[in-house]
Formats: sequence, C-alpha cells, structure tokens
Amino acid sequence: MSGRYRPNEPTCPISLELLALLMRSSDERVAEMADAMPLRHRAELAIHCVARTHLRRIALTVAARCPEQALWEVGGRVGLALSEQCRDRAAFDREPGQIVRRKVSLARVA
Repeated sequence: MSGRYRPNEPTCPISLELLALLMRSSDERVAEMADAMPLRHRAELAIHCVARTHLRRIALTVAARCPEQALWEVGGRVGLALSEQCRDRAAFDREPGQIVRRKVSLARVA
C-alpha cells in the first residue's frame, strides 16, 4: 500500500479489543479499567470517545476519573467542556436528538 492513504479517523489510544470490552461493560467496570490506565492514556481515551456519539457514556465515565488539567492538556477546550459535563452529568444525560417537550398549560392567570 502506498504512503498516500491516510485514514480520516485518528487512531484509538487503546487497542480495539479493549475498546470493545469497554463498550460491553457497565459504568462501574469502565471506571475500574480506567483507573488501571496511566493518566495520560485515560485523558486521551476520554477525548477520543467524546467525539463519537456511541462512545459518549465511556467518555464521561473515563473523564470523571481524570483531573481537569489532564483533560485540558490533551483536548484543550474540548477537554474543559468534557470535564464540566462529567461533573454535572445530569445536565447532559439526554441522548443526542432526544426532544424535550415542555408541558402545555391552558390555564389562564386572572
């Protein structure tokens, strides 16, 4: 293969087998596995996963195990936003595209 081919996607910081295992694991198990990784790899994994909608849960779980400074060093502003999201997860727990419907009230104020 010539040197002209360059994939559009950045390479994953962990093996694809480990990523597949993380995708099948519970949040608690993901946190345990993240704790076993070096800090730099943890931050790189969180930044890699946050860019992919189907890996968002892993990104938030792993990012919660990283200090804000590590996420900043690896991802810049994206890292800071991810740090904020994982600290206040309830505000960001809706799935992308999920519509929040407001309640309609027909009552009038007299």
